[in-house]
Amino acid sequence: MDAQGILAGQRALVTGAGRGIGRAIAVALAGHGCAVALVARTAAELDDAAAACRAAGAPVATTHVVDLADGGAVDALAAQLVEGGGVDVLINNAGAYSLGNALDGDPDEWTALMAVDVLAPMRLTRRLAPGMVARERGTIVNIGSVAAVEPMKGPGAYAAAKHALRGWSLSCYERLREHGVKVVLVNPAYVATPMTAGVPGIRHDRLLGVDDVTAAAMLALTTSAACCPQEITLRLTRRADA
Repeated sequence: MDAQGILAGQRALVTGAGRGIGRAIAVALAGHGCAVALVARTAAELDDAAAACRAAGAPVATTHVVDLADGGAVDALAAQLVEGGGVDVLINNAGAYSLGNALDGDPDEWTALMAVDVLAPMRLTRRLAPGMVARERGTIVNIGSVAAVEPMKGPGAYAAAKHALRGWSLSCYERLREHGVKVVLVNPAYVATPMTAGVPGIRHDRLLGVDDVTAAAMLALTTSAACCPQEITLRLTRRADA
């Protein structure tokens, strides 16, 4: 089968799809013939991403303006997708960032951070995975961070959220693999995206690109049904301070 059709007939949900990593993954899925449902908070960015997905080959590209910090809104989105037949691919990409640590930070901001980075993926997986199990196929990709695998002096709250997401993802892998459902965790180092643009202390000319993360996310969809890349950590090939 040619590269334009390996995901033909499949449906994907991509969160944080308006820009950055989410948009890049959505366009890659579209290029393989996948119908995509795009989720973000900004309608204009979603419309632009949907147009890019259609141009890349998506037979359908729908947009959903949802605040993923709102658990009720997340559940409503999932229910709508289930009613429409469910999804074959779930990309839990949307994320929030906080610099808060043991000595500073806003606890209310941490609550919102946890809602977006951890609870939204948990809710979506809980609602959408049963359909994958029933079909005995499916792929869930969780976009984590190296903050989940090494200590972070500054963004402690963010590291806590990504550690939680890592625990959830690895547990889901163990629970779902017996049903033919792949669960993959991608842990990139800092990536050149709008979210990192305002983070102090980062050399923005020495970051991973969104295409690097996209390639890792797509790996599970291009390997055989018997192969699941359970966890992928992406690091720079050179020192960031070089």
